[in-house]
Amino acid sequence: MSSLNSYAHARYRRPGIRRIEQAAPRRTAHAYDHVGEEYGCYADGKAGTNRFAHGDMILWDAIRGAIDELRCAGVSSLRVLDAGCGPGTWVRRIAAYANRLGLGIHAVGFDISVRQLEIARNHPENLAEYASGAKRNLEFVYQDLAQSLPWTTRQFHLVLCNYVVLNHLPKIVLPRAIEQLCRVGAYRVIASVRSVGSPPTACIIGTEKLREYHQDCNRGELALELKDGSKHLLTFNMYSAETLRSLFAPHGIVLDLRAIDIFHSRFAPDMNWTGSLVGGLPGRKELMAKLKEIEERLCRQPGWVDHGTHVLIVTQPTAG
Repeated sequence: MSSLNSYAHARYRRPGIRRIEQAAPRRTAHAYDHVGEEYGCYADGKAGTNRFAHGDMILWDAIRGAIDELRCAGVSSLRVLDAGCGPGTWVRRIAAYANRLGLGIHAVGFDISVRQLEIARNHPENLAEYASGAKRNLEFVYQDLAQSLPWTTRQFHLVLCNYVVLNHLPKIVLPRAIEQLCRVGAYRVIASVRSVGSPPTACIIGTEKLREYHQDCNRGELALELKDGSKHLLTFNMYSAETLRSLFAPHGIVLDLRAIDIFHSRFAPDMNWTGSLVGGLPGRKELMAKLKEIEERLCRQPGWVDHGTHVLIVTQPTAG
């Protein structure tokens, strides 16, 4: 057994259910606290050269489409909840878009990482006021998704829970967490989850910053050793698309279930390898356009949906 596996098993051997629910959030939060601002730099796909930009755009299209529909339906002020908000990236994007549309917004982001919440609250965009009369109210609060959510039923038009947030939950609490997300959502719950067939991830930081990693699928644990010498053990469970559908379906109508990024991140340039040369290859732009076209044809088909980097599920909550 490698030193990293020995470390993981020595610390967390045979935990009971209660200990799982208590230990999992603490150790996961510690990892995100440790990397601080590096997490946001790694995970933010807004730049065109970032390998996550294509996947972020698919997710953003789903979010923006829901906002546009709400505006057409006469909503003048959005209420948004972001579960596992990290440094507040998606809350800020939604607030900026609402401002461009002339919509007010009350958005709440919550997380279990105190450091990520500090970064979200102190971001320059949150300290500046939007121009001329736009109503903007952004909150970033501590909350564990493994616990019952304190907000009222149907309080938020949009509820987000994206990328690896649901992967970080112990399997035993996942059904309850999904029920809570759908309970507080009124119009759409938009979630994305790391897929079974996805490439390796360190969650908290880019894989180039890792010294060693190991995913134990049976135990649902991801053990990491960073190049700075720190070691982290995160809860990390993988779910098929159909499992996710079965968990969301009792609480709403599943409107979309698709793969996010089947090809693009695999073909993205790596600046530690040949990234400086790839951009100059003939037909590069046409290649990426063709991959996008193929993905849109395959992303909802059985046999393909579990091979994206993430699975996207969009649900319309129903009264319960």
